Amino acid sequence: MKSAYATIKGFEVMRALRKGQGRAFNLQGGIKGEVRMIERAFGLGPCALAEAHTLTCEVMATSN
Repeated sequence: MKSAYATIKGFEVMRALRKGQGRAFNLQGGIKGEVRMIERAFGLGPCALAEAHTLTCEVMATSN
């Protein structure tokens, strides 16, 4: 059951990417952003809020 759930979830994430539904959650843009989004969907990477905070801090540090 666990592997079936992961497989179905993977199909759904890929379908959403293809349809462009994940743009709002793609913080970095491009392929790196898509990889990060997939990592978050499967619990492999940081949550979107933590990643947004990190990116905001980086942008603020470079603008000073």
